[in-house]
Amino acid sequence: MNSSLDEILDGRRWRLREYPFRHLWAEPVFRRTRYEQMVLELRQLLAVDGTDGFQRNMRGYDATGHSFRPGYRGAFEAFLSSEFRDALSRVFDVPVTCDVNASLHHHEAGAASGQVHNDLNPGWFVARPHPDGVNLADSGRCSYRYGTTPEPGLETVERVRAVAVLYYLDNGPWFPGRGGETGLYLDRTTAVTEPTVLVPPTDNGMLAFECTPTSFHTYLASTTQRNSLVLWLHRSKEDAVARWTDREIVRWARASGR
Repeated sequence: MNSSLDEILDGRRWRLREYPFRHLWAEPVFRRTRYEQMVLELRQLLAVDGTDGFQRNMRGYDATGHSFRPGYRGAFEAFLSSEFRDALSRVFDVPVTCDVNASLHHHEAGAASGQVHNDLNPGWFVARPHPDGVNLADSGRCSYRYGTTPEPGLETVERVRAVAVLYYLDNGPWFPGRGGETGLYLDRTTAVTEPTVLVPPTDNGMLAFECTPTSFHTYLASTTQRNSLVLWLHRSKEDAVARWTDREIVRWARASGR
C-alpha cells in the first residue's frame, strides 16, 4: 500500500496558526479512497480482541490504544514515511530523526477529559532502524518511557519528542456541543474546561505542533466516541537540551511496583 504523498494527499492548503502557540491545521488531508482505507483498518482493529487489537494500557488516559510496530504495512503507513517527516520538519523548522512513535487512540462516549500537558517528553528507541528507514518504537524490546530492555546488550538511544500529530477519523459529523475536541491552552494552570482554542475532531482533519515547554493541550470529553491517530516525531536529546535545557524536558513518573 506504499504510495507517495503526492498520490494520496487531497491537495488542499495546510494552515499554520500562531495562537495560542504555533500549530498546523489541515482538512481534508487525504483523498477519499485512502481515508476510507484507514477507516476500514481502524474498524477491523477495534474488532480484534487481545494484544493485536486495542488495549487499555495508557496510564492516566481514559482511552484504549493500538500501537504500530516495526515493519508495519497498511493504510496508515504514509504517516511513517520520510516524506511526511520531512514535510513537518520543514513546516516547524525542527530537525527530526527517523524515530517515530505512532498509535491509534479510541475514546468511548463519555470518556473523561485529559490533563493539560505539553508533550515535551523523552522517548527511547532501539538504536537500529528498520531497513525501510523508519525506527518505530518497539515496546517489546525497549520501554519507550524508560529505555529498559529485556535483551542484555541491546543498544538503545534516548530521543525527545519534537512534533506531535493528531489525525481524526471515523467520528461522524461534528457539531458544537458534541465535544471530543483537542483543547489548546496558553498556560498549564488554565482549567481543562477553559481552553484558549478548540480544535474539532473533524474526520480527515489533522492537527500538528512542535513540542515545546508551552505547547499545552489535552483531550476534551465527548458525548460520542472519538478516534484519532496520534504520532510523535523526535529530535536528538542534544538538540532538545541545547534549545530548551534539560530542566524543561518532562520526565515520566514511574508507577509503584513497575
